[in-house]
Amino acid sequence: MAGLSLDVSGLSVTGSGGRVLLQPASFQVRAGEAVGILGPSGAGKSTLLYALAGLQPKVTGVINWGGQDIACLSDAERARFRRNHVGMVFQDFLLFEELTALGNAALTTAFSPRKDLAPIRSRAAALLERLGLPHSKRNVDSFSGGERQRVAIARALANDPDIILADEPTASLDRAAADRLIGDLITLARSEGKTLIAVSHDRHLLDRMDRSLQVADGQLVEPSHA
Repeated sequence: MAGLSLDVSGLSVTGSGGRVLLQPASFQVRAGEAVGILGPSGAGKSTLLYALAGLQPKVTGVINWGGQDIACLSDAERARFRRNHVGMVFQDFLLFEELTALGNAALTTAFSPRKDLAPIRSRAAALLERLGLPHSKRNVDSFSGGERQRVAIARALANDPDIILADEPTASLDRAAADRLIGDLITLARSEGKTLIAVSHDRHLLDRMDRSLQVADGQLVEPSHA
């Protein structure tokens, strides 16, 4: 799959009690572009990323991915969109400790049609090999932080998504592991033409992106080159 373009306009997100988490924001991302989202802690970066994934329940405005406004969809329709188009890389990995690297990387087979099971598992195995995690019968509870995050990337890409959304992907890693992870993520996204949006405080990651968007106090302040 190739990346999808994104057109966001008038996006606003509210939380419990009507608290505004993200003020109206508008921006565009080209298909296949790599964009960083930066800003201080608590500014609304992750809120924006989760809204783009269709994971924020109280959203107004337009989130148009390749002609599909996911803000207008039902919960079930947004879940289907994510399953078909989005690979998520979570800050805290969210792996199943009792499973192997391949078991985690191929997790989407649990929710996929039978015809897709073998291709997903094959792609997951190939991604793990490419990321330096050869076949292992060890469960991930014995893996290092860098190994866990590489498993998380393989899982995000195993279904060949159009879009990769990453939330602080290097936050739990030391500098050497973070730099290897950045190289893996950027290389995989660009070699396969994926649209990549990553929330990060890591200047090393942001400098590898095509450009960055800055979020402060729930507002998209201004685009700036990373």
